[in-house]
Amino acid sequence: MRATLHQLRIFQQLAISMSYTEAANRLNLTQPAISIQVKQLENNLNLPLLEKAGKKLFLTPAGKELKGFCFDLFERMDRMDMALSTLKGGLEGNFSLAAVTSAKYFTPHLLGAFHKLYPKVNIQLEVVNRSQIIQRLKDNLDDLVIMGLVPDAISLTSHPFVDNPIIIVADPSHPLAQQKNIALADLQKYDFIYREEGSGTRKTLEHFLQDNGLKLTPSMVLGSTETIKQAVMAGLGLSAVSRHSVTLELATECLVELDVQSFPLSRSWYVVHHKTKQLSPISLAFIDFILNQQDQVEDLCNRFLNKHFIEE
Repeated sequence: MRATLHQLRIFQQLAISMSYTEAANRLNLTQPAISIQVKQLENNLNLPLLEKAGKKLFLTPAGKELKGFCFDLFERMDRMDMALSTLKGGLEGNFSLAAVTSAKYFTPHLLGAFHKLYPKVNIQLEVVNRSQIIQRLKDNLDDLVIMGLVPDAISLTSHPFVDNPIIIVADPSHPLAQQKNIALADLQKYDFIYREEGSGTRKTLEHFLQDNGLKLTPSMVLGSTETIKQAVMAGLGLSAVSRHSVTLELATECLVELDVQSFPLSRSWYVVHHKTKQLSPISLAFIDFILNQQDQVEDLCNRFLNKHFIEE
């Protein structure tokens, strides 16, 4: 045998992280053990799989080819395990879900309800920003992804499953806090805090402003919803956020939702995967849960919004 499954799993993890340290931590192995196994794999294949340029690690053409093969191989093995477990009368196996940061407030509750239906499913949730989600989609790292703004540049299948309203928030002492039916143009008079470039919330806001012939110059650009919330509460400006991300702050009146014309912006949350992806039985079951048990899903989100189930 020219390559063992153990070697291929180690190489796959190294090809994902491009870091011996991170791969060793994820696999609970030592760095020398990772290095030895990869070197042995290269010797068995008689091809270099990795190369260094300065301190950075890169995949060779053979390494890129093998990385794709590893994903295909282990995805097929996972599907086989799941299919066999289904034939035995249950659904079990690993399920990897990634979600953008703004979805982190309700996604655990969806997964909790799903896990009650399928208690033998091992769930892994990764919460990352939009640019990282898009890269994960390109690298096919997850079974499914939850996001708000689906990119056009990748061939994807997306299923809308719950509303994601975008609102304008302010500090309660802000001059606009008590006003009604605020004109869009009035927003230009005040400091406005933006998310980073590439954020789905920012893209939605910018498209809306462009359609309405309005331009806001950000007074500040911050890289996370949590930081934006703190900045708005500190009186540093207004901002556009997902209502799901400020439930607790609105309920405790640390923030107020402004009554701005044409707001909230209507968006949806989507569960997303590659069009050509061979979905596992668990992925299909999760999509079925999201789409065909809509009342339960909406109830979970409404309970989250109304009772403020947020753990900061």
